[in-house]
Formats: sequence, C-alpha cells, structure tokens
Amino acid sequence: MPAVLVPDRLTRHVAAGHPWLYVDAVPEVVGARTGDFVTLLGQGRRPIGHALFDADSPIALRVVGTRKDEQPGPALWRRRIEAAWRLRQTTLDLAATDAFRVLHGEGDRLPGVVVDLYAGCAVLKLDTPAWLPHLGDLTEAIVDVVRPRSLWFKGLSGQRGGDDVPAAQRPRVLAGEAPPERVEICEHGMRMHVDVRRGQKTGMFLDQRENRRLIRQVARGRETLNLFSYTGGFSLAAALGGAPRVTSVDLARNAVDAARDNFALNDLDPAAHGFVAADAFAFLEDTAGTTYDLVIVDPPSFAPNHKSVRAAEAAYARLNASALRQVRPGGLLAAASCSSHVPMDMFLKILSESARQARRPLRLLEVRHEPPDHPSPLHFPEGRYLKFVLALAE
Repeated sequence: MPAVLVPDRLTRHVAAGHPWLYVDAVPEVVGARTGDFVTLLGQGRRPIGHALFDADSPIALRVVGTRKDEQPGPALWRRRIEAAWRLRQTTLDLAATDAFRVLHGEGDRLPGVVVDLYAGCAVLKLDTPAWLPHLGDLTEAIVDVVRPRSLWFKGLSGQRGGDDVPAAQRPRVLAGEAPPERVEICEHGMRMHVDVRRGQKTGMFLDQRENRRLIRQVARGRETLNLFSYTGGFSLAAALGGAPRVTSVDLARNAVDAARDNFALNDLDPAAHGFVAADAFAFLEDTAGTTYDLVIVDPPSFAPNHKSVRAAEAAYARLNASALRQVRPGGLLAAASCSSHVPMDMFLKILSESARQARRPLRLLEVRHEPPDHPSPLHFPEGRYLKFVLALAE
C-alpha cells in the first residue's frame, strides 16, 4: 500500500477526527492512483491511519480510519453502515417519517459517500470518483444492512449529464428494481412526491426536514411567502399548519408544477394558493409593498468557495433585507443558508445587516444547524454547513 508522510502540524488534526488532507498540504503520493488506499505516516514514520486517494481533487486524501482495527475494505464499510443505520433508528421518529439520510459521508466516517432513503428507495451519490473502484463493496453492504427495495446510483456531486460522462459514473440501478418516476414519501405525516432520478441532490433537501416541521408549527393563521420553494416542502408545511394562503416562488417551472402537485397530494386545493415561476430577487422587486405574516428564504449556496464569500455576504444581506421589508410587523422571517463557507456567526451578522438595511429589528426565536441524520465530526467545521434562523420582525 502506498504511504505518505503527514506534516507534524496536521497529525493532531487527523487524530482528532478531521477527515481531509489537501493536496497542497501533503507531499506527493508516489505510486498511487485515484481509488487507492494510502497509509498515513506520522512522526518516526509511524502509521497513524489510512486514507482514500483522489489524484484530481483539491482534497487529495479522505481519511477512512485511524485505528489498528480500521483496515480499509468491505468489513469496515459494513461496520460503518451498520453503525449509521443504528443511529437513525434511535434518533429519528420513523413512525411518521420514511425519508431520511442513511449515510452522511464524513459524519458517518465514509467520507464522500451519501445515501438517502425515500420510502424504501435508496439513492447513492459520491463526492469523489475515488470510491468508484469500491462501488461493488459499498453496494453489497448497503443492500445487506438497509434492505432497500431499490438502490439508485445518482452519480458524482456536481457532475453534469451528457454522453461524455464515463459509463462508470452514469446514474443507474445498482440493486433491486428501478425507482419509479416519482417516489411518494411521508415526512412527519406530510406526503410528497420525490423525483430521485432528476431532482436536485438525491431528490430533495432532507436536511431541512425538521425545519419544515417547525414551520408547520408556527404557520397557523399566517399568510406565507416561500422563496426558492423548489417542490414546495416549506410551502406544504405552512399550508398544513394552517396558513390561509401560501405563495411559492421558484425559477424552475417544473419545480413549481411539482409543488402544486404536492398540495393536491395532501388534499389541499392548489387554487387557494399561489405558484409563481420567477426569479426570487425580481419577484421581491416586482411585488414591493405586498406583505406577509411569514416569509421563508431558503436560497441555493451563494458561496461555493472561499473566494466568493464576500460577494455572498452582500447577496444574502440584500436578499433578506428585501424579504424582511415584506414581513408585516409582528411577523416571522425564516432565513437559511447552505454554504459551509458562511458559518453561523457570519450568517447572524448578515441578518443583522439585513435588519439594518430594512430598518426592521429582529428577535431570534430559533437558531438551528443540521438534523441528527446529518452528523458532523466536532473537529470538522466544514461539515457544519446548514444555518436556519427563525426570527420575529418588529
């Protein structure tokens, strides 16, 4: 097995649980190809762990084990998946929910491997092609532990479709039956259709599940605006919670149509609500003066990398200020960010700037991170990406 000497300043980070080593922080890994396992060496060339090598990624090495009994291979993958499965069984309310994350990559010590379960249909997505040579072993372990009726491979994160995609990276059935065009799930009693083949991420944003439940709790009697609504998860939660009218805004027409269908699926009359295919910034500008009792702002990441953080700060501040101007006095603003490059303290400062721009003081009611099925190592701040803030607008 190839080996690499980890600089002294990084050995403690590896031992503490940080799962990444960047290409510019370690010596060249000689004799390794993408998908190979590499022995990590510390002081005195003593083995301190093993990592999966990716020759073409800024993250050159993803740590898969730091103990003697953690030799990379099928047995270790099975133990990690079994531990992740037990964690979900003991921390989630699965009596009313059949859609959740089974494997959260680094948080379940299988860095780069994501598996979501939608009513028995498992969807696998990889953050690195380094796992492709081990896909068969992963598939066998997932099927044996989770027992899904189907296992769909969604491909690599950030990968665009097309004929130039190598066959090994293309979406396909790995086990069981092919997933249906739409999978019907139940989330805290709320029914939704999910397109696991063509939908964003693995089909929907499961990390907002508990926040949708919160919106359902606070929406009674509140006319609601949901920006970046996608297939209407937050909108549906608000309507089922008693919001008399919900307006859902998303740039993608097919997402807006799916939101309308999800209302009908829950015996809610879509005609009693608004569904708008439009850019959220333009919508707020065009409807200036219109107000709501609850405004939900859940945009895509504005900061995909460190270089874009400053521009993202300005965009988040401007967006939330515009949204806040449409919140009636005593109403609620629910604001979210999914960028790991914008930590919670920065996001709260951004919302403070939004409140200043809108001249609308805010009082914090809830400040949340990821739910229990999206765990993160304590020594891995990059894994704490989700921010959700519920605030009262004066």
